[in-house]
Amino acid sequence: MKTKTDVQIAKRHDRNGEREATIIEVGPRDGLQNLSVFVETAKKTLLIQHLAAAGLREIQAGAFVSPQSIPQFQDMKELAATITSLPGVVFSALVPNLRGAREAVASGITKLIYFYSVSESHNLSNVRQGREASRRGLEAIRETFVADPRVELTVALATVFGCPFEGFPSQGRILSEVEKAASLGIREITLCDTVGFANPRQVEDVLSACRENFPEIVFAVHFHNTRGLGLANALRAYDLGIRRFDAALGGLGGCPFAPGASGNIATEDLSFMFAGMGVATGIDMEALLAATRLLGRILPGVSLSSAVYQAGLPKTCPTEAAACGLPQSEGTLPQHQDW
Repeated sequence: MKTKTDVQIAKRHDRNGEREATIIEVGPRDGLQNLSVFVETAKKTLLIQHLAAAGLREIQAGAFVSPQSIPQFQDMKELAATITSLPGVVFSALVPNLRGAREAVASGITKLIYFYSVSESHNLSNVRQGREASRRGLEAIRETFVADPRVELTVALATVFGCPFEGFPSQGRILSEVEKAASLGIREITLCDTVGFANPRQVEDVLSACRENFPEIVFAVHFHNTRGLGLANALRAYDLGIRRFDAALGGLGGCPFAPGASGNIATEDLSFMFAGMGVATGIDMEALLAATRLLGRILPGVSLSSAVYQAGLPKTCPTEAAACGLPQSEGTLPQHQDW
């Protein structure tokens, strides 16, 4: 049940009283990074063009990492050259260190997502260094680009809601990591459920604590649907005032360095849920499903878990209804929703 506090929080985060949310498409990064097959630059470009045409206004293009670690992103410079001229789209990229940050900015991608984990074990597995070294890396990037008005530096904190090596982090540890990032001037932090451990009650506890202690920070969320609670967690986050959500086309994704990490919330499913709630995202569902069909052709052997992609958008069948003696309704259901 939505509390009075939830409603007040939500109103503060919707402009002019309108209900809205931003869906950040992470498919080209998180969706593709775990695949064994390399997706050619031209195909990635075409997919991103379809995503932009569907109304996605923020897209994670990939990661500037070592090709030996994640071969999928060996073409990041070439990809950036083909997409950064697309109008009206903010492109971001994950960077693990100063070298990656410099390569991203030189390639024209100036929204940098520096990622590390609240779990020491996962950080060692994922980026091959401890958390303290990661914090020093974040500080080095900030110092390098603090005077460059083009560059926006954000942080993605992994395993906030659970780690496959260490279990559930304490609230104190989570708040400590947020505080350290905030002290460096970071003003946007994505809280990540890297392996799909989260549940709505836990989401409420973590987000409430983070927002209460750091009102100056814009928090985003990144949920995986590993255990079927991705949309439930996203809805709880929305009710608590979160307005930025990562999602991946087709429900692809998973951390290659975290056992058991499977796909993200599907962009189609999250968009469909918000549309049905009257929450504006700017996404054209028909165009988005066209992008999913393209993804299916690009990856013919890969299963796409999006429920909306598999079931389609809801429509009435007047002829069948009449044959059964039932009242006929008109067109797509329901009329007020912008599919």
